[in-house]
Amino acid sequence: MDDPLVSIVIPTYNSEKTLSLCLESIKRQTYKNIEVIVVDSYSQDKTVEIAERYKVKIIRVHGALLWARYLGHLYAKGDIELLLDSDQILNFTAIERGVKKILKGYDMLILEEKSYKPRTLIQWLFYFDRKHVHEIKDLDPVYGVLLARMYRYEILDNAFSIIRKKLPVKVMSRLVSHDHAIIYYEAWKWSRKVDILEDAIYHIEPKNLKSLIKKFYRYGRTELDVSRYYPKLIRGKRKPRKINKSLNSWISLGLWLIKSIFYVFGLISIARQLSLED
Repeated sequence: MDDPLVSIVIPTYNSEKTLSLCLESIKRQTYKNIEVIVVDSYSQDKTVEIAERYKVKIIRVHGALLWARYLGHLYAKGDIELLLDSDQILNFTAIERGVKKILKGYDMLILEEKSYKPRTLIQWLFYFDRKHVHEIKDLDPVYGVLLARMYRYEILDNAFSIIRKKLPVKVMSRLVSHDHAIIYYEAWKWSRKVDILEDAIYHIEPKNLKSLIKKFYRYGRTELDVSRYYPKLIRGKRKPRKINKSLNSWISLGLWLIKSIFYVFGLISIARQLSLED
């Protein structure tokens, strides 16, 4: 299979601050047989306008991350599919190197992530956390932290088929928390042929504590949905990263504790809301 088509699916919602950097990194790839599908949840800013400038396919949907990724997958025509986020920037050789690995027999790839130009304290915490995560190299979808993003189409299609059977549409369409983990967890059941693509992604991290709070509070509010249908996965994800004697591991633990506080607040908030509705 020479130069297979790679479909890149990018969910967006009010992503104008980062989407240009993301799409520009795709435009500059050394590998050219690419289609880009932006799945937008009716952004209120210039997200769609930016996507239109790059002449990508745009799908408008009512739904959160997991639903957006699933619908993008339904439109994808590639033999290989990359699930990218709008705040991620690809190394200009990432797709080319990833395709070579998959053609050698891997079914999915974990893309090594580094922090993009950290400046603030919060961004530096993420920088050291990501270094620690990739030092561990734990590929297990339940207890590890690394998550696959690049898949052979058939493996991803099988994973989404199982997810659709397990999750009601109303749950799947509002789910934000652990969306990548769920996909990787189901794909892992089909294949263990996974590898790490080094130096692949640069992640634009939250700038300050307010941004971090907003992000992980939102994640916490959807964890109840995940825990009902994937209890084993959630039990594994609630545990902190593995700790060793390195400074990176202790910084990683500190960031995990900070994120957990606001994650739990989100979890408590939705639990209280549901109890009042009952």
